[in-house]
Amino acid sequence: MIYFIVITYLIVLSISFDFLRVKGPKKFFYYFTLIIFILVAGLRWKVGGDSLIYQLRFETLIYPLNQFSKINFLELGWEPGYLLLNSIAKTIIPEFWFFQLIQAIFVNVILFDFFKKHTPYLFTSLALYAFFYYFYFNMEILREIIPICVFVKWMYPALEKGNYKKYYIINFIMLFFHTSSFILFLFPLFSTFKLNRKGFIFLGSLTLLFIIIFSVYPNVLSFLAFTDRIANKIDIYTKYDLSLNGMIYLFIVFGLFPYSLFSLNKKYYKKVVFEELIYPYFFIVAIYISYSGFARFMNYFGPFMIVYLVNTIYLVNHINKFRKIKFLYSFILILIPIIYKTQYYMADTSQYYKNTNKLNLWMPYSSIFNKEDVFQQREIIFIESMNNSNNNSKKREN
Repeated sequence: MIYFIVITYLIVLSISFDFLRVKGPKKFFYYFTLIIFILVAGLRWKVGGDSLIYQLRFETLIYPLNQFSKINFLELGWEPGYLLLNSIAKTIIPEFWFFQLIQAIFVNVILFDFFKKHTPYLFTSLALYAFFYYFYFNMEILREIIPICVFVKWMYPALEKGNYKKYYIINFIMLFFHTSSFILFLFPLFSTFKLNRKGFIFLGSLTLLFIIIFSVYPNVLSFLAFTDRIANKIDIYTKYDLSLNGMIYLFIVFGLFPYSLFSLNKKYYKKVVFEELIYPYFFIVAIYISYSGFARFMNYFGPFMIVYLVNTIYLVNHINKFRKIKFLYSFILILIPIIYKTQYYMADTSQYYKNTNKLNLWMPYSSIFNKEDVFQQREIIFIESMNNSNNNSKKREN
């Protein structure tokens, strides 16, 4: 129920402040919403899938700083930077809710500030963030969200200004928090490329090349990785294959649709926002279409994609050319990503626990104030789905 209340509240704020331009205490609602986002994520109790594993390991395998040497790095399988953060938190207050709260503050302060800086349609951005990424960023990818937020706050501004030394230094540090950040090393290499004829030919050729390579030599990227840990991560990410229909679907949702947004912005805005990320984004999409396991790397573009979508929706509403169809056009723009995400949330998990879907990983909500373990289906869904995924991966290897 709490999720629906928050979403409804954000929709009302979006209509009032962004669409109708009502004058009011916008700053108050901004900070009030930030507090809500922090407390819901920070004070949750065993909400989410990955959170269950993070909490279990925090409680059983993480030691405070004065016993840091007791931590078994190999057993945990976490990067040392993230382990250190957990150990520091456990030294202060040895309960997982405290670490959750600190991380929720870090994530949401950075993302709220990002939306505030890059779009005047703040509450619409927050509503989309709540629907598309809030669960995932706050309750699932607890390690990877650290380099994502650092990229948003410090690395992208460095890339934008051409300060590559600062960019690469931070990027190297982020490897100690989540090894998926190795993909960020490629962004400066493609940041100056353009989506012109040559650029499209390169992307098309790249997509075909990756499809062929992954079909013939599925472990080639693991071979090229510069550490065993990154090689293992790549091996996990590339255990998923796609049908032709799947590739077409991903091309439409993550290729064709974003390109239409980019084209509208390029045509009607004097300066295209996040221009340095346009080609890196489509470069990653080319790989993603080839192998769906690379979906993880799309996470780094999430906050930027929200701003792009929101700005384009309101752009359409202010252009005379679209005056007669602006509501229909805006509806279509928001409907496409909503359908995609809804399919993700409503994925059937009845094979693991009767009459459930993926949304049950986060619903109903429970907090540290009751600490009820009545939602056993959450743990069963997560563990069984992970076992099923691992079994499928082994079948593909054989």
